Amino acid sequence: MVQTEKRTILVASGASGGHLFPALSVAQALCEADGTRPAFHVKVILGGSKFLDVVERTGLPHVRLPAAAFNDRGPLGILWAFGKLARGFLKALKLVMREKPVAVFGTGGYATVALMLAAKLRGVPTIIHEQNVLPGRANRFLSRFADVVVLTFEESLGYLTSVKGRVVVAGTPLREEILEAARGKKVKDSDVFNLLVLGGSQGARILSEVVPEMVGMLPAADRARLHVVQQVRGDDFERVTSTYAKQGLAGITVETFFTDMPKRYAEADIVIGRSGVGTVLECATMGVPAIYVPLELADGHQKLNASVAEKVGAAVVVEQAYFTPANLLVHVRALMQDKVRLDSMGKAALGLARPDATRVVAQVVAEAVKN
Repeated sequence: MVQTEKRTILVASGASGGHLFPALSVAQALCEADGTRPAFHVKVILGGSKFLDVVERTGLPHVRLPAAAFNDRGPLGILWAFGKLARGFLKALKLVMREKPVAVFGTGGYATVALMLAAKLRGVPTIIHEQNVLPGRANRFLSRFADVVVLTFEESLGYLTSVKGRVVVAGTPLREEILEAARGKKVKDSDVFNLLVLGGSQGARILSEVVPEMVGMLPAADRARLHVVQQVRGDDFERVTSTYAKQGLAGITVETFFTDMPKRYAEADIVIGRSGVGTVLECATMGVPAIYVPLELADGHQKLNASVAEKVGAAVVVEQAYFTPANLLVHVRALMQDKVRLDSMGKAALGLARPDATRVVAQVVAEAVKN
């Protein structure tokens, strides 16, 4: 019996974790048949070398394309970015002609633009996925001609005025370890109150300044049952650790990076953090209430992400201008003292979750191949 060769799908991602992790989740799903679709041969296309080590750990074949964002750079900077995009497009075109993919899937970023343009030129089905409420520049451009536009939030449609293809609202694919932790989450049986503080590298300093001071303002009885788990920048580590050590807490865990995030989410009573879509959806999947402090970006996309969670009652949103120890104290104490509200917020968070997003998006890509 002659075994047929797997068909190839190219999966493109921009140079951020928000783009990359959903792309890898879908890529890995497409490599395996699930009973409703066949397995494909998948190659990952990256813009630059950031997160290259993450891709290499998956074992997926990958290619890097030249790419640069068209931010406010001035005329020379824009010209340089166009030059990189042109080089990326030529490399992408050669790649498409050589690999002969049956579909191209992208999660945004400027490397995705080059590959999608090349695929469109060769008549290959194109599918894009947008993670945030407010679509990024690359996906706003690509939505004009992509065959399928997959959205995380229905609210995104209001920002896409020229969609030509099919639209599917499917959520954002998450890391499998988060999904496994959500499936195995147990009912809490301890009086310890776990506060998980996530800042990452971007915009984490204000969290390292405000949260420890707020904790010091809590009554001694609240501190005695509070376990703080906080991610900090490297240069804040000693200061934050020293501050917490003097406060008589039930427990302290301060790290610059957590390798066991599923466990941290599973134990958390509240998350305090920025509102990148990954954090918002991971909290939703784990059913964890949150206090979001949106990073103040020019396009305001983190505010929009947070507002979706706030609207359904899953989160409290505190704009950075009002993120002071005194204001945060009011919110934290209110939640520590109101288990009914805390449980209600957790259930509301679960209502935002789409644990089947990886399967659904992979199926959408497979259907585009058939069509």
